[in-house]
Amino acid sequence: MSEKRPKVVILGGGIGGIKAAKQLAGKPVDVLIIDHNNYQVFQPLLYQVATSMLSTDEVVYPIRGFFRDANNVNFLLATVHAIRPEDQVVVTSRGEIPYDYLIIALGSTPNFFGNKEVEANAFPLKTLVDSIEIRSHLLSVFEAATTEKDPEKRKALLTFVFVGAGPIGVEGAGGVSELAYDVLKKEFHTIDFSEVNIHVLEAAPDVLLMMPEKLRIEAKKVLQKKNIDVKCSMMVLGYDGEKLSYRPMSSPKDAVPDTIRTKTVIWSAGVRPVDCLNGFDVPKDRGKRLLITNHCQVQGYDNIYAAGDCSSFTPEGQERPLPTLAPVALEEGRLAARNILHVIKGEPKEDLHYKSKGVMAIIGNSEAVMSVGPLEGRGFLAWLAWLWIHLLTKAGFHANISVTFKWIFNYISGARLGRLITRPEIPSTLPDPERKEQKERQAS
Repeated sequence: MSEKRPKVVILGGGIGGIKAAKQLAGKPVDVLIIDHNNYQVFQPLLYQVATSMLSTDEVVYPIRGFFRDANNVNFLLATVHAIRPEDQVVVTSRGEIPYDYLIIALGSTPNFFGNKEVEANAFPLKTLVDSIEIRSHLLSVFEAATTEKDPEKRKALLTFVFVGAGPIGVEGAGGVSELAYDVLKKEFHTIDFSEVNIHVLEAAPDVLLMMPEKLRIEAKKVLQKKNIDVKCSMMVLGYDGEKLSYRPMSSPKDAVPDTIRTKTVIWSAGVRPVDCLNGFDVPKDRGKRLLITNHCQVQGYDNIYAAGDCSSFTPEGQERPLPTLAPVALEEGRLAARNILHVIKGEPKEDLHYKSKGVMAIIGNSEAVMSVGPLEGRGFLAWLAWLWIHLLTKAGFHANISVTFKWIFNYISGARLGRLITRPEIPSTLPDPERKEQKERQAS
């Protein structure tokens, strides 16, 4: 009778989870990946779906497709509800799943910092569905503006606000600017594009805080050149779907807030761990991320590991934990899997030694900033480096070919071929008779 092999359950099919599974592929363990999607999404390119640059199939890859030749790796389409470490089971929508070793790589979800009104009315940009909804909404408000006679209502339709000036906010705002001024301006003949307003609000003192000051200054110059208004040190107070209110961080709490009338607020101001980890009683940092050791083990458990955005590790001698970036998730996923194999073999575990690969952000066509160690770049060369690195990181050979061609066409002509409104219902920004007419058609 053959000896039972250890079962490794990986929660999450993102970058860290898939990296861990690849390390365990073909090894003497049984691996089960659990995710509520059957695909891995390449999040750095979601804003390009939202702004009609790329199509959905070009930023995702089927999870099972990674492991065609790895018979020991399987996949379960399910939602994770809870972890019961005392019983060594994961509670899912498909039942309880036992494990010998567990790797938690569940990523993160948008953090609205308790502001329920903003959460109910703003668009997050974290998932594939988010990007599709934003794309449809952006195109829909331009369609609605063509027939809106009220100047104030039309201005609100053509005003776009990004909250958060990290890479997602900066890249997204640049993408909306190019979509509006380089593409839609040529097609929407009845819209006065001087009425288009794009804002970026940031709570921190500057944009792209992970960048050196010189590159932050360059990024702001490029944003301003793209007709994007940037305001830093600002706190968003609320957004009811019609009006966004905010005030300077330094102003008194009872100060009269400034307001922006808009139908579009895109939230990219931070992330937090997913809700199913709330009841997981282990040490966590201030942001409720799981504290892990230098072996990527969750503190207090020898057989539970964590990687990526849901975990927190502060290297010795440093004050801040490792950032929630893809290279960190890749390294932690790799190490978690390797250390499980070391434990099974009775070998010493490896320590986590992460060396920053640098940071970069693209602001538009041939405009980017990057910082890699002592090297700093901006403009066209930084833009090329951003494109190349993301192609190397993203899964899917055939999709990468089509992505490359679309980037080339966009560079030459500004083409954005994915301008599709695919939401099943006309958004509320459109007049009531149009929504009623479409609902009647759907019912018939």
